[in-house]
Amino acid sequence: MSNHVEVTMSLRSPSRGKLITLLLAAALTAALPAAAQQQRVLRLISDRTDQGTLRPILDAFEQASGAKVEGVFMDQGLVNRLESRPTEADVVITKDAELMEIAAERGLLARLESPRIKAAVPAQFVGTNDMFYVDAYRARVIFYSRERVKPSELSTYADLASPKWKGRICIRSGSHDYNLALFGQFIASYGEDEARRVIGGIAANLARKPQGNDREQARGIHEGKCDVALMNTYYHPLMQGNPAQKAWADSVGVFFPDQAGKGTFIMRSAVGVTKAKGNRDLALQLAEFMVSREAQELMVNRTRQYSVLPDVPVHPQMVSLGAEQGLTDGRFKMDFVPLAALAGKREVAIRLVDSVGFDSGF
Repeated sequence: MSNHVEVTMSLRSPSRGKLITLLLAAALTAALPAAAQQQRVLRLISDRTDQGTLRPILDAFEQASGAKVEGVFMDQGLVNRLESRPTEADVVITKDAELMEIAAERGLLARLESPRIKAAVPAQFVGTNDMFYVDAYRARVIFYSRERVKPSELSTYADLASPKWKGRICIRSGSHDYNLALFGQFIASYGEDEARRVIGGIAANLARKPQGNDREQARGIHEGKCDVALMNTYYHPLMQGNPAQKAWADSVGVFFPDQAGKGTFIMRSAVGVTKAKGNRDLALQLAEFMVSREAQELMVNRTRQYSVLPDVPVHPQMVSLGAEQGLTDGRFKMDFVPLAALAGKREVAIRLVDSVGFDSGF
């Protein structure tokens, strides 16, 4: 039965003009909720922060698409959440591409069938069978005290296991995603035996029990609690822009390990779509938008990460990093571990961290 409005005229009814006005107002009022409901909602799950890393890009996508992005944001347990609620979200964005590899192996992702993504993203940044792609990356490097350490004393990740660094290293928990991603690349690049030696050596050289986030390690250096730390590159300019943390940034230098050898390891964030079908077209739109020049420039300018698009320049604040070791343009040599080579390395890294008692003492 179709909906209709039945109007009964009477001797005391309003004038024709007033009646038409009232009917139009009633019709518009009734239509407003329906119009509001027509705005599409894209569901996102991510272990990145809503208000920090992603929000400028999501705001730009909402403006361009007219859709609303609603998200579940969590620091840990992303894959387990996705596995227990596989269609809760339409899009997955993770700070660690290895987690996306695990999700793909467990059959939690749908293939990204997009000529636009394939044309824009270099092949080495695309996951196995086009199940996801890397949208940005940062390097995990050595921050050092400008007062107590000379760049010439630094060389490789493996060197941090040598006795000269005894009691001088700060780091966050070895079981945090950042360090597990780094240690997983140790395993893939060095082999498990050498990785165990390096991870165990770093643990033996800690100045204090692993604690805090990356910025807290720079604070530890500033306060003289340690001399070197493993941190992500973007924290240096972000601390410089924070009045409460600028002194921490000013007291440390940034060193890219292994530039004379295999290169520095990078941390890769990644984008994929789930097997939820209701918003597949909109999910693909966001995935494509994430590698548009607009979104990539936002990523670089707001988060100080490196773009996966070769023609998007490094942020000016990042160009100076590594200058004291001879880097001149903000670019550095990478030890690029293929995404497929990371499969299974996370579990091994977790076992190594536990076996050497990384977080239990120093």
